[in-house]
Amino acid sequence: MKILASDFDDTLFVKDKSVLDKNIKAIREFISNGNIFCIITGRNYSFLKKDLSKYNIPYSYLICCDGAKIFNNMDYCIDTYLISEEKINKCIKILEENNCKYYLDDGYNETFNKNDCIKVVGVFSDKKQAEKIVLQLDKLDVYAYISTEHINIVDKSVNKLNSLKTLFNLEQLDLRDLYVIGNEVNDLEMLKYFDGAVMKNHSEKLDSLEKKEFEYLYQYIEELRKN
Repeated sequence: MKILASDFDDTLFVKDKSVLDKNIKAIREFISNGNIFCIITGRNYSFLKKDLSKYNIPYSYLICCDGAKIFNNMDYCIDTYLISEEKINKCIKILEENNCKYYLDDGYNETFNKNDCIKVVGVFSDKKQAEKIVLQLDKLDVYAYISTEHINIVDKSVNKLNSLKTLFNLEQLDLRDLYVIGNEVNDLEMLKYFDGAVMKNHSEKLDSLEKKEFEYLYQYIEELRKN
């Protein structure tokens, strides 16, 4: 048995419908052959499920919000990691000082409840300004990074690597069976630690990794099935 943890956007989920169809077919065959497929993403559960349902994408586990929420294939949440109200307030202070709009995320939707928040999300239009904000956030006990339009902020202990370790411990899986693939900076920790690959079109921050590159996810799945 092999276990593959794949990033979602621009790894599994791509704009080219013909490639997406091939990715989905490869995942379905991978699972039907007795393997486990985990989607691991910065998206929250509700946003992710819209596309999973629309395109009928199969999975064994979902890890959302960069690892702050973990779900099994019945969509039952088996682990949650909140960010403390104290850290939330410190993040908000920095965002407001930089005139950056933001919202709180409980893993499903926007929330006003700081006691049930797993992620603070800043919304930016100027990337240079966003980079400046992230440098300020890095001084706090949080993990912050920039995606296409957002500054994503979770607790310092939350990342894709730690969430995979948590999942494997909860489900009594063997980390020696795990392979990972991704393309962005929030994939860095898991790609450093586990065997895997990177997408050919990836963040320059992954350039230092000695990983095989694949243009499409289905190509990597085909290689895993052969070996």
